[in-house]
Amino acid sequence: MFQAHVDVDDPLDVGAVATGQRKVIPITGGSFTGERLKGRVIPGGADWQIVAADGTAYLEARYTLKTHDEALIYVRNIGVRHGPKEVLRKIAAGEIIDPGQYYFR
Repeated sequence: MFQAHVDVDDPLDVGAVATGQRKVIPITGGSFTGERLKGRVIPGGADWQIVAADGTAYLEARYTLKTHDEALIYVRNIGVRHGPKEVLRKIAAGEIIDPGQYYFR
């Protein structure tokens, strides 16, 4: 439907919870374009994550899109990211990793 480029701020490490480490990644803006839909990502959303002891990240992102004709679209993405420990360590350090090296859906 469209491709989005989402701008984010530095992760906030909230601390330990029963199932792992809670992190919040603020969404600060961005844009999206598609054949019939385009617009911008409204600042103010975030990606809430729980990172388990084995490095698996359980994610839930919530944010709002504003289309070129001023319509607002609420987006909620739920996902999981898992892979080899060394690859997950590099991702956590902010390195760019080939998506074929880990699972992210």
